[in-house]
Amino acid sequence: MQLYLVRHGETEYNRRDLFRGHLDIPLNQTGKRQAAAAADCLRDVELAAFYSGPLQRAVDTAALIAAPHGAQTQVLRSLNDIDYGAWSGKTVSEVREAYPECYELWAHRPAGVRFPEGESLREAHARVKEGMEWLWARHAAEAIVIVGHKVVNRLVLCTALGLPLAGIWRIEQSNGAINLIQRNERGYMLIKMNDTCHLTGCASGQSLT
Repeated sequence: MQLYLVRHGETEYNRRDLFRGHLDIPLNQTGKRQAAAAADCLRDVELAAFYSGPLQRAVDTAALIAAPHGAQTQVLRSLNDIDYGAWSGKTVSEVREAYPECYELWAHRPAGVRFPEGESLREAHARVKEGMEWLWARHAAEAIVIVGHKVVNRLVLCTALGLPLAGIWRIEQSNGAINLIQRNERGYMLIKMNDTCHLTGCASGQSLT
């Protein structure tokens, strides 16, 4: 299986560096251009299927990538963004002030965090791994695209590389970036990570959101 892992294009909440989670925020104009650029980059790749999480920003990015192939996209709920719960829509400063202990855990020991009114990183990791096994069972000899979110993509890459959950802070995922992962009977191999060569002026720095 060849897995083209794409992060969705930019939203206004990305631009403002707000925690997003399950808030259903559309792509902004930059995000649409990023998604279109990713679509152009993958235009000539023979792809068997296109998947995304259920939120609009991921669905619309996947649809733009699938369009040149005359294909439809499928929603895979295991690819949904992590549920930040009460943090959703807040800035880093607001979260640090309101939830200092949980914020410090997220920043330094993320494997132990459970977001207030949301999910834990371990729960998100479990559903991501389940989704990856589901894809492997159906597309073992094919190339596919999945469109996810920053944390979800980091969890996919941690799984592929055998990293602990703290490894999410060692992996960047820019809006519109493309990763390539191969899997065979022996396991995963990372071929390309956070490729933004098809984008212009849209790489963003690491953040805690």
